[in-house]
Amino acid sequence: MLAVSPTLTLIIKKTLPLSLGLFAVMLVQLVDSVFISRLGLNELSVHGITLPFQAGLIGLQVGIGVAATSIISRAAGAKQHAQAGVTASLAFIFGLLFIALICLLLIVFTNSIFASFVERGPDEAQFELLLAIFADYWPVWLLSASTGAALYLATCVYRANGDTKTTGAMFVLASVINLLLDPLLIFTLDMGIQGAAIASTLGYGVSTLVMLLKANNKNWFHAIRFKPETLKYFTALINMAIPTTANQLLPSAGAFVGMMLIARMGTEEIAFWSLLARIESFLLVFTLALTMSVPPMIGRYLGKAQPEKIAQVVSATAKFVLVYHLLVAVILALASQQLIPTLSQDMGIQLWLSSALWIIPFSYGTLGLCMVVASIFNALGLAKIALLVSLARLFVLYIPALLIGILSGSVLHVVIAATAANFLAGGFAWYKLSTYIKSNLSGNTIVNQRQVRLLPS
Repeated sequence: MLAVSPTLTLIIKKTLPLSLGLFAVMLVQLVDSVFISRLGLNELSVHGITLPFQAGLIGLQVGIGVAATSIISRAAGAKQHAQAGVTASLAFIFGLLFIALICLLLIVFTNSIFASFVERGPDEAQFELLLAIFADYWPVWLLSASTGAALYLATCVYRANGDTKTTGAMFVLASVINLLLDPLLIFTLDMGIQGAAIASTLGYGVSTLVMLLKANNKNWFHAIRFKPETLKYFTALINMAIPTTANQLLPSAGAFVGMMLIARMGTEEIAFWSLLARIESFLLVFTLALTMSVPPMIGRYLGKAQPEKIAQVVSATAKFVLVYHLLVAVILALASQQLIPTLSQDMGIQLWLSSALWIIPFSYGTLGLCMVVASIFNALGLAKIALLVSLARLFVLYIPALLIGILSGSVLHVVIAATAANFLAGGFAWYKLSTYIKSNLSGNTIVNQRQVRLLPS
């Protein structure tokens, strides 16, 4: 039985506002997929092609955000406010500029990107139709991804300073705007699949603007001045952002490879896998919130040199993730027959979902545990170990398992293989974390202090 300890109560208190906000975002993304599926299988397939790129861009912003959150939270805990404020400004400005540049480059290679997913077969007309839909949707979708990155980078500063309520509220605001505009732009104004991306852009943009205006009174962002301390803070951010970003990009690389493999099975399989990925993201929303709320707590405990608190947070979080996802999986399986018709009208996709929802959600607890463990290692300043955990999950377990399932020619086998990989990944991640805690965090002493050293303010 999972006891509701003071530590777990604090974790839930910090995570719940984020969860509500992320729940709203994921719900809208799922609704987007449902709306797009109403436009047709071609539109849903094109939307599915964006998934690995969405994962990649999210990986970039999360990698930068993880590094910034870790540094800011530890600096705040150690009362080094200059480093916290300047790092916040550097992370937001340079992070957003970097992601915007990536999006511009992706627009330049539109045709090549499409060709890597869809082969020009005997049905030339079908290929040209899909390419036309993708070419119209791609730049607008990338704009929405850039504004989403701006919102995320702004929330990192709030979370690092212990404010998860505003973050959650802004995610909800973005989602409400998106949800209200979706049917208007997609159907009423007949903008089709582009309307979904424009709705997202407006929602993210408004919320980002509100957050920046609110932060003006909190002194969490400091002016960037050209002096030696600024260079030190920027160097510290870059040095930490490189491994954390590499760590966060691994899931996108896995998603990219996975989608390319699935694409070889057919258009209907792409549509199914993209829909299943949306469902997975939706079900993992609370765990995703934990990966955002727990690291700042650990960072502050590092800054205050309270290792026993870190061990308590880790234990409570791990137990909660496993119990929570087991309950969610049971509820989803029992409700699947009522839910599936609302997700897709295609009979083939409905048939695959009816089996998949009884299998893969039961592995989301261990998948979530792996995600949380990686975020904890990053918060501890151990980005290389976090990278090892992610490498093992994706390229030792997930991709090989996916390939085995795909080679069988059965979508159901792919689902089973992915489920097995999730279970193994969670077990490996927990082994690495529990071993580290026993060896390096004991009593009231944090072993290897050089890993948590802060720059002088």
